[in-house]
Amino acid sequence: MTLYADNTQSEGESSSSVLLEMMYGYQKSQALFVAAKLGIADILSKGSKTADELAKATGVNSRSIYHLMRMLSSVGVFSTEDNDKFQLNPIGKHLLTGTSDSLRGTVMAMGDEIYQAWGNLLYGIKTGKTAFNHTFNRDFYSYLKQDSEASVNFNEWMKETTREWLLPVLEAYDFSEVKTLVDVGGGIGTLTAVILNANPKMQAILFDREDVVVGADRVLEGAGVADRCQIVGGNFFDSVLPQGGDLYLISRVLLNWDDSDAIKILSNCYQAMTVKDKLVVVDFMLPQGKMSPFIGLGSLNLFVLGGTFMRTEDEFYNLLSSAGFTVTNTIKTTGPVSAIEAKPA
Repeated sequence: MTLYADNTQSEGESSSSVLLEMMYGYQKSQALFVAAKLGIADILSKGSKTADELAKATGVNSRSIYHLMRMLSSVGVFSTEDNDKFQLNPIGKHLLTGTSDSLRGTVMAMGDEIYQAWGNLLYGIKTGKTAFNHTFNRDFYSYLKQDSEASVNFNEWMKETTREWLLPVLEAYDFSEVKTLVDVGGGIGTLTAVILNANPKMQAILFDREDVVVGADRVLEGAGVADRCQIVGGNFFDSVLPQGGDLYLISRVLLNWDDSDAIKILSNCYQAMTVKDKLVVVDFMLPQGKMSPFIGLGSLNLFVLGGTFMRTEDEFYNLLSSAGFTVTNTIKTTGPVSAIEAKPA
């Protein structure tokens, strides 16, 4: 699935219309966010509704929601029936709550605080500082700690993107010989659960901050792997990480931190490992030449949220070398992320 369209000019399309389509993009994204926030898809899953019925169910203005729904129907998110009713369609079904192909968490996370932070992109570009911190007077993860709804949306976003972006790693990397996996900064355990299900003999240790892993039990139990995964709360900047694994996985963690912090995380992994263990870093890699809009926007999103950018393959190698590792393999996947395997030097 492509989350960011490639807005190259098609035959017969004017350059001005291409630019304007880019400029007006935020209007569509905010309309999607409002529909997700109001739970419109969940309401329509029970049958077609008029604007008045939707207004009553959501507690909003009838005339306003009528125009919102007409706009979203015009771009294909919902459909109209008998001119005055709106119904769910295949695109709108991705806004349903809790389904296997839901993207509601992504829409909710991107459309609220992250959208506001992007409004200060100019500040970030001018100063080199973090737009999110400037917008909310605190860093992104501190904000998640104090806002439960934002934290839930973030975890859902990570779960949905794990499904879309990280599952190709399972096809590209052989986990069959791993006895105990340590998922460093593994969040609520979405990827851990997927890997355990694909490898029935594997044990795992899920490691992340205590306020993060508090939601992991539900994920692991729902996946039927709770009996094979130990949950450990802690800070990967501290000197002690869980020991006893033969594969240490760091997936989409280093991208959130500058080089000095990333080296600290890797060094703590090094201290927990033996010379026989392996480390696998799963992350986005910035190409040296032409890149896709997905990677370009993703790298800027990192800058807006935390002041970092995606790294090149060579930059990852330098981080690993600085922390005492030797790269043994780089694995490209069919998805947008790559995997780098390393061992203690």
